[in-house]
Formats: sequence, structure tokens, C-alpha cells
Amino acid sequence: MKKINIEKFLLIFIIILPVLDISSFLFRNYFNTSFSPSTFIRPIIPLLLIIFIFFKYKFKLKIFTCAIIYGIYCIFHLYFFSKLNYEISYGTITHELQYLINYSFSVLNLFIFLFIFNNNENYKKINKAVLIANGIYILSIYISILTKTSSSTYLEGQGYKGWFESGNSISSILVLNLFIIFTLLNKTGNRYVKLWAILEIIFSAFYLAFLLGTRTGLFGVFLVCVLYIFSKFLEFIKNKIINKSLNLKNKIILLISLIALIIIIPVFINKGSKYLSRRKYLESLNNSIIDNTTNEPSHVTGDILKIKEKIDKGNITSIYASNAMQKSIIELYNTANKYKLNLTNRRAQQLIFNFYLVKNQHNILYILFGNGFLNNYGELILEMEIPAFLFNFGIIGFVLYFIPFFSLFIYYCYAGIKNIKKIDYEFIFLLSGIILSFVLSFLVGQLFFNSSAMIIIICINVLLFNKCNNLNNKNKKIKEKSKDNKIPVNI
Repeated sequence: MKKINIEKFLLIFIIILPVLDISSFLFRNYFNTSFSPSTFIRPIIPLLLIIFIFFKYKFKLKIFTCAIIYGIYCIFHLYFFSKLNYEISYGTITHELQYLINYSFSVLNLFIFLFIFNNNENYKKINKAVLIANGIYILSIYISILTKTSSSTYLEGQGYKGWFESGNSISSILVLNLFIIFTLLNKTGNRYVKLWAILEIIFSAFYLAFLLGTRTGLFGVFLVCVLYIFSKFLEFIKNKIINKSLNLKNKIILLISLIALIIIIPVFINKGSKYLSRRKYLESLNNSIIDNTTNEPSHVTGDILKIKEKIDKGNITSIYASNAMQKSIIELYNTANKYKLNLTNRRAQQLIFNFYLVKNQHNILYILFGNGFLNNYGELILEMEIPAFLFNFGIIGFVLYFIPFFSLFIYYCYAGIKNIKKIDYEFIFLLSGIILSFVLSFLVGQLFFNSSAMIIIICINVLLFNKCNNLNNKNKKIKEKSKDNKIPVNI
């Protein structure tokens, strides 16, 4: 066990993420099976590592206690899920268990990565591992487009998402990858690595802006470029460089950033953009459904409107949907009409419905342990992940699955403010990546649930965590030197 190089093992795990994603897609869509190599590899790696850590290190009781806490929560959550599962419910207890497993593994992986790479110089190799993984993602996507084997981002046939399951997931992964890849531009070392990073940034930006067709990809890559330039300028200002002539290295970095930014801007006026095509298509649907009650365009989806009409006629039984669900659908309908929501704005409808559902259930146990993520009608399942933690997984689920990541963010902010004179552009840029991951999880969803996106978020956390440790270690050394240099005064 002493001969096992755990750090390299985790780096390889990062590199094979796109391979696992592709195998999952191919097995599900071409072999019509939910089982693939990724089904086995994704959970077995963290399980083996936590067993290794459990037996090698001396905090067995803490690991065991955490496992018991998460296990007890899952049992209670699944019990309440089964009580609230109706005919209208989208998922089964098996599907709900999958979400609990994925979110539990996200916290487990966070602990493993932080523990293994804590104050370990090998954490610096994470950048290159992500660079390789991102290269596989991008290369496979362009190959799929050229060979005409790419799947469409949307059911209407718009956009290209390669051999991957979800357009939003692949866009989130690639956008978050860029936060790590951009930092390689300022690293000393192999010039070919920098050239490779530049090429990946260009090809990733072009794909996300022009070919994928999602808001996450378009606005995400634009934000990454803006945040990179902004963080560099902050560093220049901090070091009083902005008023002097910049050296060649800094000029090149800024030029590359501006070029990447210029690539994105034309999308906003380019009529051929996949994203703009998708927006126009959705806008055309806003007035396509007429509400027979008001004789005006509907402000909820067609399926929700049909369910609402059945409730009005008394055709929905308590076996099909609970009274709290029926009341919440009526309140969603009234709120959507009051504020004239677009019927294509499904996330807003989901958020409104789930808010009313928790209010109408008025059960403290459901508030604590959750009322079940997949217990609702398909269109009303809350895609916005952070609100789903709170509404569907309860206050305890919110604390167990989201607070570990958020508490680290608070620590980074505290360390940054405390060492404001010593932080560099990379600290600011990576911290922006953490903030964007929260924004994407809130607005888009399926970020912490997605195994690959979750690993990239963890990689950003590892890099930031070690930067904070380095700042703290420098402060300790300075204090120790100042103590040693004090001259005793004899009275």
C-alpha cells in the first residue's frame, strides 16, 4: 500500500473523465443498456481510496461517524419519498437513490481530493491533467461533428453536443475547465504546454459560442474571458504595473485574452448562432398555446394547463396527486398569470410550484429531510440545483450536500481578505470559478449531480485550498523570522 502513488491515481481519474462520459453515452444510446464501464469505475475509485485512508490514518471514528450521518439521512429521505410518491411522480425510489448516491459521492470526493493533495506539491499537476481531459472532450466533439455522428443538443435538432448525454452538462464542464486551463498561460515551464492551452482555449470558445447552442456555453465562455482579463488587471493595479510599460509576457497574455473575447462578441449579432436560433424557436412557442379559461396565451406549459383544467373539473384523484400538489398547481397557474410568465420559462414555473408545495405540505419532517426530488410531475421537477437541495432534500440535505462546498468558499474569501496584499490574479480568477459554479448550479442545475462537472469543481477547490495554505505558511514563516530576529534588551 505504501508503493501506491495515490496522487497519480487521482490525476489519471481526472484524465479519463471524458472517456467515462463517452462510454456512458454510447452504451445507453447504442447498446440500449444503462450499464457501462463508467457505472463501475466512478464509484469504485473513491470507495477504494476512502478505504485506504480509513485504514492508513488515525481518524477512523470521524470517517465512520460521517458515514453514519449520511446513511441515516438517506434512509429517512427515502422513507418520506416513498410516502409522497404518487401516480403523477416522475421517478421511483431507485432513481431517487441515484441522486443521493451522486451527491454523497460529491462530498466524499471533495474530502479525498483535499486530503490527498493537502500541502502536496503534486496538486500543481492538476492543471495539466485537466488540460489533457479537456483536449479529449474537445477533440471527440469535433470528430463527432466532422463524422456526422454528433447528437443534437436539443430535441428539435439544434446544436451539437457530441457523444455526451446533456448539452448543459458538457457546457458546464468545458466552461469550468477553462478556469484551470487559463492559469497555465502564466506558468513558467514548457512552452508547448502553453501553446496547447492556447489552442484548447480557442477551440473550446468557438465550440461553446457557435456550435453547442446553450446559454451556459455562450455566456459562460464570455464570462470566463472577461473575468480572466479583469483578474489580470487587478493584479497589475495591485503591483503598480498599470502605469508603467507592460513586459512582453504580460502583453501576450492580455492579447490572447482579448482575441478569445473578440471571438465571442460576434455571436450576439450573428444570426447563424445555434443559441440565437434556439431562442427564436422558443419565442415562437410563447403564443402557441391558448388558455381556454382566459382566451389568452397560456403562461404555463401545455401539460400543466391540462392538469390544472382536470383539477378544476375534479377529475384528479388523491391517488394520482396529493391535495398539496393540486393546490400548488393552481397557485402556480395564478402566479404565472399574474406576472405573465413565458410558458417556455420552465425553471421559473418549477421554482414557484416547489415553493408552494413545501408551504402547502406544512410538515416539519419534510422540511428537514426533503419531500423527494423526483416525486413531482416531470415538468415540475426543480432543475435549479441549489434550491432543490433546500426544497426537495430538506434543510439537512442542504447542509450535508451544499454547505461543505459553500463553507470552503467562505474560507477562501476570508483568506483572500486577510492576505489581500499577497493574493495574485490566479487566486481571484479561481475564486470567480467557484462563484460561477454556484451560479450555474442555481440557474442551470445538474452540476454537483454530474460526476465529471463535480470533479472539475473539486479540482478548482484543491487549487484554491492549497493557495490559501501557501499564504498561511508564508505568514507563519514571516512571524517566526521576526521572532528570531528580535534582539534581547538587557536592563
